Amino acid sequence: MTTNKSKRARMSAEVEEWELDYSLKKQPVIAVGKEGRANNYRYEPKGLAIYEPNQLIYIADSGNCRIQIVTFEGNFVTNFGQDILRRPWGIAVTEDHVLVTDFQHHTLFHFSDFNVARTGARGSGEGELNYPTGLCTDYNGDVYVADCSKHRVCIYSGELKFLNRLGTRQLKFPRDVKVTPNSILVIDIGPNCVHFFSRSGHLINTCVTQGLSGMVCNPFFFCLDPAGNILISDYSHEEIKILSPSGELIHTIRGVGQGSFPYGICISQLGIIFIVSNNCKLQLF
Repeated sequence: MTTNKSKRARMSAEVEEWELDYSLKKQPVIAVGKEGRANNYRYEPKGLAIYEPNQLIYIADSGNCRIQIVTFEGNFVTNFGQDILRRPWGIAVTEDHVLVTDFQHHTLFHFSDFNVARTGARGSGEGELNYPTGLCTDYNGDVYVADCSKHRVCIYSGELKFLNRLGTRQLKFPRDVKVTPNSILVIDIGPNCVHFFSRSGHLINTCVTQGLSGMVCNPFFFCLDPAGNILISDYSHEEIKILSPSGELIHTIRGVGQGSFPYGICISQLGIIFIVSNNCKLQLF
């Protein structure tokens, strides 16, 4: 059996070997997708996630109230969730299940091969949510949800039991969250910044991204590459901003929006960047 400790050790070794020249990523190698209601179209997409073993991309097709699955080449596979989702926003994929935040239902959904579970209702109490947006899972299977309008991150077990919350005194409008072995990173659109929390929930540092040469404005989603660099979809500037693990700007990929605005973003272990924009195009860099 592979333990969490051995997983972290293996990933640390992989990080030491992983590097990528982001300056070579100037134009998308694939740009596919159209706006519409049919099976292979999208409408107001938000978050996306990838599952590398099967080379599949999961897109929160928000305007169509469903999750869409396409291949790494952008070919349509299937849709699901349209019978129960109202405004899917954030998405995370594991080997066994798909987790989705529903912005309008104020709910966290858990999809597996056998059933659908859910938790949450609009409110500020334990387990309640108010316009949840981005989410992620950690090595233990716990789920972290950016509870945007309640200015916090809510933490659930893999069985959707409420565990804890963090950031209630520091966050204004959190939009996305990611977890590393040592820290919890939160994008906050109030001050346009990245907050760094310890795994126990204490604020370690805040990287103010706005005002540093107009660095980031209105970030929607972000992801982490295997070396810990932070890739942010900069909605207002139609760019991808890449920050070091400590929050320093190291590169900008321009022209990502192609006349629109970028939303969900992921990066593979091989350094392929996936991004979906409000013009419904899926782009690979």
